[in-house]
Amino acid sequence: MEIGPQVEKAGMQGALLFMPDISGFTKFINETEIRHSSHIIQELLEIIINSNKLDLKLMEIEGDAVFFYRFGKMPLIEEIIDQAKIIFENFHRHLIQYETRRICQCGACRAASQLTLKFIVHAGLVGSYKIKNLYKLIGKDVIVLHRLLKNRIPETEYLLFTERFFENLDPCHLLPSNLTAMEGNEVFDEETVLYKYVPLRSWRTRIKREGMPSHDPDMMSVITVNTVINSSSKSVFNYMIDLSKRAHWMVGIKKTEIVSESKLNQTGTIHKCIIENNSVSFLRTMHFEHLENEYLLKEIEGDKGTYGKRFAVKSILPNKCSVQIEFLIGGNAFQKAVFFIFRKNEITRTLIQSVQNLKIRIEEPLA
Repeated sequence: MEIGPQVEKAGMQGALLFMPDISGFTKFINETEIRHSSHIIQELLEIIINSNKLDLKLMEIEGDAVFFYRFGKMPLIEEIIDQAKIIFENFHRHLIQYETRRICQCGACRAASQLTLKFIVHAGLVGSYKIKNLYKLIGKDVIVLHRLLKNRIPETEYLLFTERFFENLDPCHLLPSNLTAMEGNEVFDEETVLYKYVPLRSWRTRIKREGMPSHDPDMMSVITVNTVINSSSKSVFNYMIDLSKRAHWMVGIKKTEIVSESKLNQTGTIHKCIIENNSVSFLRTMHFEHLENEYLLKEIEGDKGTYGKRFAVKSILPNKCSVQIEFLIGGNAFQKAVFFIFRKNEITRTLIQSVQNLKIRIEEPLA
C-alpha cells in the first residue's frame, strides 16, 4: 500500500521511517578512550548499514543511530521484522567475536560487549529539501521518530512499532503470534503516540558464540629480556600492544600497519612491519591470556611460525610491573642452528635496547 498518497499534492509523501539505535553509545564515548571507541562504533554502524536487505534509503547517521526511510509501497510486517533481526544478529555476532578476540584492556574495549540495540519503526508523511548534495526529510513524523528514541520502555533491546505504522498496513496485519508485544504510549506536545514493542531477549539468547579457529605452531624460546617499569601492568600492556606506538620503542622498526579488516589489535590481527632496511614482514597476533596479575601475548610471523615474540607484563605493585619479552623460533634443526650462529647476539642486543626504550617512553613520556 502507498502511504498517504492523498497528501502528496501538498508536497508531502508517505514514507516508512526505520531507525536502529545503539543504546549506551553516549556513555560509551564520554567515559572511555575515544580512539578505540570510535573504531568500535564505526564498525557497528557499518554493520547496520551493510545489513540493509529491504532496499531502505539511508537518510543519515545520527551519532548512535542510523536513519533509514523508504517511499512507496510498504513492506510486509514480516519483512520488517526479518530486517531488524538480520541487523540485530549481525550486530551482536560482531560484539561476541570482538569480545572473544579482544586483547586491549582499555575501558572502550572492555565495555563494547555491553552495547545494545533497539529499533523504532514508524510511518507517516514527510517533506524534503536539498542543500547542495545534502538531502533531508522534514515533518512532524520525522520529529516523532526521533522523540521515540527517548521513552519509558524498561527493556534495553526492543522492536517498537507505532500505531501509525499499523494504520498504513493493508490489510491491517497483526504482529506474528510468535512475538509477544507489549503496549505503551508517550505524550509529545500534548499529543499521545501509541505503540507496541517486542522485547528482543529471545533473539539475543539464540545467537551462538563461535570459537575462532587458529593454528598455534610449536616454537621454542631462545632469548629472554626483562625490565621493571614504574607504571600499572594494564597501562604498560596497553601501550605495548598498541601497534601505532610499536616503532616508538622497538628497535629496528620504522612503521607498523594493520592489514586485517579490523583496525584494532586483537587475536587474529595481521600487521605489516616495515624494518629499517625497508624489508617487510607480516606478523599475526596469535594468543592472548589475562591471568589474575599478568597479561600474556604471543605474535608470530604469518601462520608459519618461523619466528615470533611472547610478551608478559606482571603486576608487582599497583604502579609497578615487570616486563618480559621472549624471542621465539620455529622451523627445522638447520634453521635453528643458523639462527644461533648468525642472529642470536644481534637480536639479543635489539631486545635489550627495546625494553630500555619502553621503560623510558612510559616513565618519561616527554623524553
